[in-house]
Amino acid sequence: MYAAPAMQSPMTRIDPSNDRLVDDHADSGEKTYATFNHLAGLLGLADGMGIVAFIATIVMWRLKTNESPFLDDHGREAVNFQISMTLLLIAGWVLWGLFVAVTIGIGVVTLPLAILATIALFVVRLVAGIRGAMAANRGEFYRYPMCLRFIAEPDEAKQYACDERAGVTPGGPIV
Repeated sequence: MYAAPAMQSPMTRIDPSNDRLVDDHADSGEKTYATFNHLAGLLGLADGMGIVAFIATIVMWRLKTNESPFLDDHGREAVNFQISMTLLLIAGWVLWGLFVAVTIGIGVVTLPLAILATIALFVVRLVAGIRGAMAANRGEFYRYPMCLRFIAEPDEAKQYACDERAGVTPGGPIV
């Protein structure tokens, strides 16, 4: 599954029932905050473009980013997803507008398809946001589908992930 982040530390384990990385040290307050960080993304359904969702998730993430790796990961993932959904929506409508312009207005008959694509993005935003919130509430890390990672993991996390793939961990070889 794609649902686990690349890094695993001594504070995390992989849940065998769903192959997700779980942070056993995330307390209930962290889980609740991460849950609401994902649910804040649903505000994008209210404003249509996702601008409010982006602002809400980035503010929530930046407020708690240094308090816990769990909150940092969930916040970064929620922000990346909101950026991705907003850009997909804008790009889709711009491309549709260009198509209509190039076809000298004949392409306007594809408006129902553009509306269906917009609805599909809203459904993806809704379902993925709820799934992210549920994973956060269980203490699991989560990766959104259709998400471009504009805000990357910190360099030390990448280095740890490289070391882990090579079989080198601070505690010895991976068993």
